[in-house]
Amino acid sequence: MFKRIMNLDSNLRLKVASVLIAMALWYMINYFSDPAVRMTVSNVPVQILHGESIEKAGDVYTVMDDTDVIPTVTIYAKRSVIDKLESKNVIATADVREIEDDGSVKISLSTDKYANSIEDISGSIGYVQLRVEPMKTKSFALEVETVGEPEDGYMHYESSAEQNQVIISGPQSYVEKIGRAAVQVDITESDRNISSYPDIILYDMEGGEITTEEMEAQKLHLNISSVRVVVTIYQTKSVPIICGSEVPIAEGYKLDSGPEADPSSIQIAGAAGILREIESIKIPAEDIATEPVSSNIHKSIVIDKYLPEGAVAADADSDIITVYMRVSRETVDSTDTSEDSTESLDSGGNTASAETDAAY
Repeated sequence: MFKRIMNLDSNLRLKVASVLIAMALWYMINYFSDPAVRMTVSNVPVQILHGESIEKAGDVYTVMDDTDVIPTVTIYAKRSVIDKLESKNVIATADVREIEDDGSVKISLSTDKYANSIEDISGSIGYVQLRVEPMKTKSFALEVETVGEPEDGYMHYESSAEQNQVIISGPQSYVEKIGRAAVQVDITESDRNISSYPDIILYDMEGGEITTEEMEAQKLHLNISSVRVVVTIYQTKSVPIICGSEVPIAEGYKLDSGPEADPSSIQIAGAAGILREIESIKIPAEDIATEPVSSNIHKSIVIDKYLPEGAVAADADSDIITVYMRVSRETVDSTDTSEDSTESLDSGGNTASAETDAAY
């Protein structure tokens, strides 16, 4: 570098030397004079002080429009001070004891290092805006929801939560927007019972989920954040329905068909050990008819009462079956009618006797 400079003509060398000397002098002046410089810090959180003074009065406050975060804080101080400061050293506070009628609270800015050496510190916003309103407490029934479907050959039988309600406290206007509370359990491809502790989810009146961040911002308090849920998964099995055949038939009538069930089989569910012992479901004859039958039967029967303990109908909407039975009158034999006619003719004399002989 030096050789290149020396190869230049004298005027050009003088100009280059002047520039280098000026830069060196500027650096030395700045270094030794320690001038004031500017530092900017983005997204500085504001600490809310003495918020309990509002809550003791039975009210609750929420921050409006994210005013508890200052987009930009500008600091002026000597370079030697600025060089030693970091964003975490900037402190912003708002004391709610100084809240104004419109809900605004002035923000105070400082640093936790070299505070006395700061020439100026200011923020792009100067107030936190609070909404103060009465606190409301409301209880909600806790719904249990399942996501997905069990493995083939299994079904979701029931779900139960250890607690069936949740108590929510917070700003009155916001609590009134809550529509329901629920927990969700994923049962996809399950083939056994599930026990879990899912978090409680809140939904607004339109069915939209209220996020955790929104709950924190609105100062919503739940008496429980999660709950133990047990989901019962049952195995399923198809078994035939058998009707008792000892149904009494009225004298002079005969059985045409039945008794038979429609549908002829049913899907049941239960623990694997229970289903293993079930080969069929039998409906006793006395539950079809107790008196001699002289007309067709078309009878609806709830099948649940015939299932062994621990077994249920897999489809609650199809637990009613229909039993059919058809009967008809016995026909009178034509031979018997001829004999009656013959006896009648015989009492009249020889003609009847001759006809009888001819018949044989």
